[in-house]
Amino acid sequence: MATALPDVTDVTSTPLEDVAAEQGDETNSTNSADRPDLTWEQEDITLTNICEDDRLPCIGQFEAVRFEQHGPLVQLSQNLKVLSNQPVLLHSRITKLQARARSIHKDPKGAYYEMGQTLIIPYDYAGWFELVPSDFNRATCYTNIDDVAKAMPSRFFTRSNLKGIRIDGEGEEQKYLERKISAASVLQTNGIFKAKWKTRAETGFFKKKTKEWNTEEVTYLKCIDSDNSEILVPTSHKGKFNAIYERGKLTPNAVYSMKDILGDLSLPIMVRLLFGKTPVVPCIFTGMLIIRDAAVDDALIGSSILNQRNVLFELPLNAPVKMKYTSNDEHFAETEGYKDAKKLTRKYSDLFSMMIRLSPEHDTSQKVLQHIPSDPSVMRGSGEALRVLDLITDISLNSEPKDHLLDPSDSSSQGSYDQQNPIPKGVILMGQSDSDYRSRESQTHV
Repeated sequence: MATALPDVTDVTSTPLEDVAAEQGDETNSTNSADRPDLTWEQEDITLTNICEDDRLPCIGQFEAVRFEQHGPLVQLSQNLKVLSNQPVLLHSRITKLQARARSIHKDPKGAYYEMGQTLIIPYDYAGWFELVPSDFNRATCYTNIDDVAKAMPSRFFTRSNLKGIRIDGEGEEQKYLERKISAASVLQTNGIFKAKWKTRAETGFFKKKTKEWNTEEVTYLKCIDSDNSEILVPTSHKGKFNAIYERGKLTPNAVYSMKDILGDLSLPIMVRLLFGKTPVVPCIFTGMLIIRDAAVDDALIGSSILNQRNVLFELPLNAPVKMKYTSNDEHFAETEGYKDAKKLTRKYSDLFSMMIRLSPEHDTSQKVLQHIPSDPSVMRGSGEALRVLDLITDISLNSEPKDHLLDPSDSSSQGSYDQQNPIPKGVILMGQSDSDYRSRESQTHV
């Protein structure tokens, strides 16, 4: 349940004019007198015409206009206005289903508030989410591999570091090598494997003899990793693990992709980002989100040309703008800014379209809403506070953003590889449950 609260927190946004001025130092860094005198092939062309006439990529220039669409007045957002009235590189068109979400913030007293600008999350965003229970506590997960093996989901997501065994070779040449599996990996399950190991001890003082004794049986979960290699993970390993949601199945302890959420679940819904890329623009982002609706967006991805540091942007096809267009880039061909813009769009436009971004509407003036957990005592508990990430990073994407495990508790639960031993020390393999291999000595390589 959500109720509107007037000024319940001391969250203030930088005035849009100030933002424009700050960005202007870098974004509009070229004086109009220094800009080339372009001859536009067409003026007052629509963005749709540019797309449908197969003119991309091309150089264009847009100018903000005001017009009424279905009643209300539509204006160009401030973050796009700072890029108007200057040549830009229009690179590619995207048409995809995208979620509208806002961050949920937990204040020190335990209250939960919905705040900040609307976030756009594409359906093909590469990340994993858990559903937030009505009491706002953490969703459940498996705490050891044995529980995963009993449930046997088709795939599972590991939030902890693991160490398993990789089977290398066949027949007499087959070896068992240690394999590290990092947190945030997705593994496919492939059944149960039981191996009997014998400890080995040397006897004799002058003439060494080997004596085998104390048979030990170890149960493994057979997994397939992203390289299509088979990995054996001991069921005794502990950590945090989630099943990957499967359509049409009741999947306990599941994590969901954005495609799953928008395709199979009812909105609005609250989710928590467990793993993925966080926004690379300044915003309030906590990882806990409420997704209210979704829509198919049609937009152009482009880049500035004249900046000291070029930036990527998204320009909706229904934006209130007038366009100018030219297919001739000879005025910019040898400039560093234009070369940088072409490199930027070629390398990062697809990634940019798949990331969490701010809404083009730049709706920072939305009301703060309070959410009441189903169990009000949660608000009085100390609980694990959500982190507000005020991310101010390189919006020009000169380096690829990193994926992150966002749950602070996962950092402590990831564990050390050194704490795990998939092969008992000082042993040889005596036999296996599902194959008739002869005994062979295990080999350990890290």
